[in-house]
Amino acid sequence: ILKKDSSLQKIDLNDLSPVGLATAITYAYSGKLTLSLYSIGSTIAAAMLLQIGTLVKMCSDFLMQELSVENCMYVANIANAYDLKESKDAAQKFMRENFIEFSEMEQFLKLTYEQISVFLSDDSLQLPSEITAFQIAMKWLDFDEKRLKYAAELLTLIRFGTISAQDLVNHVQNAPRMMQDPECHRLLVDAMNYHLLPYQQNILQSRRTKVRGGLKVILTVGGRPALTEKSLSKDVLYRDADNVWNKLTEMPAKSFNQCVAVLDGFLYVAGGEDQNDARNQAKHAVSNFCRYDPRFNTWIHLSNMIQKRTHFTLNIFNGLLFAIGGRNGDGVQASVECYVPSSNHWQMKAPMEVPRCCHGSSLIDGKILVTGGYINNAYSRAVCSYDPSTDTWHDKSSLSTPRGWHCAATVGDRAYVIGGSQLGGRGERVDVLAVESYNPHGGQWSYCTPLRTGVSTAGISISNNKVYLLGGWNEGEKKYKKCIQVYNPDLNEWTEDDELPEATVGISCCVVTIPTTFPLNK
Repeated sequence: ILKKDSSLQKIDLNDLSPVGLATAITYAYSGKLTLSLYSIGSTIAAAMLLQIGTLVKMCSDFLMQELSVENCMYVANIANAYDLKESKDAAQKFMRENFIEFSEMEQFLKLTYEQISVFLSDDSLQLPSEITAFQIAMKWLDFDEKRLKYAAELLTLIRFGTISAQDLVNHVQNAPRMMQDPECHRLLVDAMNYHLLPYQQNILQSRRTKVRGGLKVILTVGGRPALTEKSLSKDVLYRDADNVWNKLTEMPAKSFNQCVAVLDGFLYVAGGEDQNDARNQAKHAVSNFCRYDPRFNTWIHLSNMIQKRTHFTLNIFNGLLFAIGGRNGDGVQASVECYVPSSNHWQMKAPMEVPRCCHGSSLIDGKILVTGGYINNAYSRAVCSYDPSTDTWHDKSSLSTPRGWHCAATVGDRAYVIGGSQLGGRGERVDVLAVESYNPHGGQWSYCTPLRTGVSTAGISISNNKVYLLGGWNEGEKKYKKCIQVYNPDLNEWTEDDELPEATVGISCCVVTIPTTFPLNK
């Protein structure tokens, strides 16, 4: 220190404790070190003043190693006092992950308003339910009557919209403060109104309606499983971190070739077929439309589509859902209809120039790009684009390969068309392995690495900027498939993932955030 600053003649050590100074000097001369939580603060102070960086690091590591429910607040305070970022972050993470046990400690009740606010604001707080968060907040408030001035402000951090109406009545309404304090009572009324107005929930979404610590998972919906080929599925499945497939609450009705979309945290399921009739699928098209709420693992029926549709597509733009084309008992459709969640109402939009079914579509550059499909009883290369903001259609550059029953998805600034089938040289259906990507700025298509296994009517979803292709029908083998194929656009390569629990066609897929804890149907 004296070498670095020639103007210094001596260093004043009066503010250091004898224990801390002795520990630092012993370490400096012998390399030996004995640390304890009781004296760690004085040791850090001495190490910092004497600029012994290795000792500061060892003290920081010691604090992290000693973390427990009993001392985590003490460790956090020490780390904060000496600006030990790594130790401070570790203590905060430990308290978040063990928040219930920590909340039972006496030191929890000594948290400042600012400290408990940070915890209750945290999206990743580990709790069995939001009722627990409410009870912990009330416990802190009731500990000292001087804290009651913070009640309304603190309780705005409780996500009452994620507590069911029944639990609001049973566990929240009976707390005297929720009825006596006007601002607290308003929070309860807002939550009750949220549950009473299910069709308005999209526009009422806020931080207080979002689950904490949600888990993003790929869902599979419906389909026609190979093992029960004559029976359609109601199943909604997701794969957990251990690669085990779990069931959520079943759909209200069996279906396959339905379309799905995720908006405002809700899963929407539209159309498809309600009976298995390979010779006349269009005859069994339905207009059903329902919504799944992953927070409560429940379904509600919504207003049906205006037209029955199967082999169509469903896309989201600006908070609205657009159902495009498809077919039903009246034939192939050119029509487009739009669902407005706030009014639970469908309205017709400008139709395509020609009827089209078995196509793919994805949103790119603010437009819905509709690709290929079945037009005039033939597989098509035709591509058109719908602009929802102007309700107009425009033709785009055609695909290089005609195809139908394929999948489409957008990753980054590229739209991808994957799989499907077309007619071979003898008029037989053959798998399309070619994968094409569309650049909206140049308006051109280019080939990517082809599929390993050809599939039609597969499910597709995007997760972590990768394309997941699930199940489907393979024309070459004439078999249902259970494979999960994953495309990485950055590397332009396909890999195989773990398989579906059962080979399935007509399955739909999406990514949904589910709570980390709620009772699942096994």
